[in-house]
Amino acid sequence: MQTTQVSNGLSPVSEMTPESSPGPSPKRSCFQGSPAYGTIEAAALGGLAARACEKCRASKRKCDKKLPFCDRCKRLNAKCHYIHDISNNLIPQGAQLVIYQPHSLVHDVLLRGAEPLEGITAPQILSLISSPSNAAVPAAAVDWRAVAAAYFQCIHSWYAVIHPTLFEQRVTGLAALIDGTATTTTTTTTTITTTAAAATNTTAIDTPQHANPGPDPNSSSSSSSSSSADRQAKIAALLLVAMYLLTRMRVTESGAQPIFDPTYRAAKRLLSSVLLACAGDPAPEIELVQCGALVALYEYGHGDAVTAYGTLSQAVVAARVLGIKPGQLADGGGVGGVGGVGGLGGDDVVMTSVEEEQSGCLWWGMFILEQFIHQDESARDFPFLLESPTRNTLLPETPPTTPPPSSTGGHNGNVNGAGSGFPMSPSGTRHLSTNIIIGTEKFGGFQLSAKTACLFHRALRIDKERDARPGKMPLVSTYADLDREIRESTLTLLGETLDWEAMLDCFAMLVSSALFTLYMPYLAILENSLHLSSASPASLVASSQEISTALAALRFACKMSTDISCKLNANFGSTPRSPIYLCAPAGATCYLVIQAYAAIRRIFPEESGECESNIEEKFESLRLFSFRWGIAEKMMSQLEKKLNVDRNVYLQNSQLMPPPQSMCFDFTRR
Repeated sequence: MQTTQVSNGLSPVSEMTPESSPGPSPKRSCFQGSPAYGTIEAAALGGLAARACEKCRASKRKCDKKLPFCDRCKRLNAKCHYIHDISNNLIPQGAQLVIYQPHSLVHDVLLRGAEPLEGITAPQILSLISSPSNAAVPAAAVDWRAVAAAYFQCIHSWYAVIHPTLFEQRVTGLAALIDGTATTTTTTTTTITTTAAAATNTTAIDTPQHANPGPDPNSSSSSSSSSSADRQAKIAALLLVAMYLLTRMRVTESGAQPIFDPTYRAAKRLLSSVLLACAGDPAPEIELVQCGALVALYEYGHGDAVTAYGTLSQAVVAARVLGIKPGQLADGGGVGGVGGVGGLGGDDVVMTSVEEEQSGCLWWGMFILEQFIHQDESARDFPFLLESPTRNTLLPETPPTTPPPSSTGGHNGNVNGAGSGFPMSPSGTRHLSTNIIIGTEKFGGFQLSAKTACLFHRALRIDKERDARPGKMPLVSTYADLDREIRESTLTLLGETLDWEAMLDCFAMLVSSALFTLYMPYLAILENSLHLSSASPASLVASSQEISTALAALRFACKMSTDISCKLNANFGSTPRSPIYLCAPAGATCYLVIQAYAAIRRIFPEESGECESNIEEKFESLRLFSFRWGIAEKMMSQLEKKLNVDRNVYLQNSQLMPPPQSMCFDFTRR
């Protein structure tokens, strides 16, 4: 029996563009979809389907059988598709129901069952983790424990959305499953990648005969074919794939590594399908939210802020269903009405459980990422997804870093010989609320990221709400307190830290992102005033308190950021090191600094030489970050177009070279 499908926009068969899709059969009509849904026109279809949609069948709910989507799936924003016998080409009302498929649906693992993960296995998902295709070593099985250990050492310190202790508990079932099926794992390594390949090729690639075919979608028992433990193993495997993506280098001495490759596309497709399928689920897995937060960071870090915003939106919806939110101070200094802990001040509390710690960290991770997404020019007008933290909102705990003994069996993954296993949360972790000023208390790394994100968020809100008319002068007095707190916090961080790499994300939000968001519009106003006036730049600056304040703030931000770049470039230039620890957001701030220096150079020609030298330093930092993150490459390309410059002119004296593959993390199983 052949099958046809009505889809609601996210085709689980192919992601081909209409231009690359094969044409319809001349013997049958193929109704073209509207731009909004990319599906068959409802008016053209009309009537009812011959049987209930697969979503309602799996849930054992009544389906109204409307075409193209039933009312229940539309209400739940769920994937709605019908399985229809093509031999009976006319539905009872006489409307023709045909969609041209590039290959038979039996080759698509996501449609073998009524639920997205029903037709695949956890080993198949883990098979997405593989050695780089252009690495010196051949493709081999990858140690997923080493992948997890690398993630916690590279990403966790500034993006702690996964609680290490709970993570190790969750992967216990996966470890048992993988260890028990190690001999059959290698037979299914191509299943998911061939599914992803079908998204970009018009030729169907058959799944190997020995792969698990999954349950029959026409079977009434398909919804109960996978146990809860089996689903948890699949979700854990998908989370590990997302962790693996974030530990990949973009460029090594062997050349550029694929970023938005079949591994990413398959993981994204699985994640999107699962998140859509659980839209009506009252309790989706928290790992799905974590996976969405990681994939969104991956997309933003490699230069696609719009796609990252969409992925983060899906994760935030599931997070709201689960009630994921940060802790709040109640009267008496407790959390949610729980009294404060003896010996601690009113703002110092201890979370009551690791689940609350996980919930708070996950919320803050998504909040931090959202601020950087809104800074991108392509996503600046998007609405905020998460509510603004109040003064009583608790900052997250310092990310745990102490590795416990492994409870998952096998060997603990070592990263360049440093540490083993997964980190564990220390007892008695202190929490601070957002009203604590930087410098008055000792902050942990992730707490600093959250605190500075709050300052950045306030700057973004000011930027969104102020008058955008050309030449309209914003009043700096309205955000003088924010300006003061940003500068004092920056100086405190500069004086307290010697670990530049660990603090770069905090400086990115404080020095560049927040101050540039507040004051960059004044540079354009000053340049326009110079064109309309014969006065000198110095006299115009002196005559306006607004412009002089803004210019002083921008000079301060530029100097701080350039000083950090000089230090960072010198460290990496003198001793070959892997940029794997560099955080994604910091590279984007170099773009703003270069733009500011270019404007200052035009306004004050006598400062041209100094500005050129500083621009050279920032381009070198962008080159360094481009080894790790694609967003830096995007920033350099945009600067070349906007400023009409050639990056090679600024990089001709650079001593930075892509790191060797051996210096980056090797996840191959030994």
